[in-house]
Amino acid sequence: MAKFEEVFEDTLELFQRQINESSLPKFLKIKILSNNNLKKGFGLVSKAQDIVKYMTDYDIIIQINEPIFDQLETVQKEYIVKDLLAQIVYDMDKDKVSIVKPDINTFSGVLRQYSIDTYLSIEESIKTLLEQKQIEEDALK
Repeated sequence: MAKFEEVFEDTLELFQRQINESSLPKFLKIKILSNNNLKKGFGLVSKAQDIVKYMTDYDIIIQINEPIFDQLETVQKEYIVKDLLAQIVYDMDKDKVSIVKPDINTFSGVLRQYSIDTYLSIEESIKTLLEQKQIEEDALK
């Protein structure tokens, strides 16, 4: 079986609907491919290399393991699509597309004991305390 294949029409429609509902600029060209060799994670989002962009006009390539994706429930599929699209960031000032890492980095076992709200609250507290410390240090100079 080929490593890359076109995705089924229903998968493409799901991605297209979420792309249209997202804040991504409409001029970004995103190619969705099935890659049955993907073994972990929700999928892979990458910027098209210059030669690929030249040949295909695609800016972003999203790969999913479609045989696995197809076995998921609709709400799980929507989650994955939104998660993959969230990695794409367009900076209008610089006219530049970039791929970002997820903004949450913690252990699932700890997150199960508490909640996402607890995690976000702690993260915000630390950010505020660090900013306050920097202000105090700047005032001493």
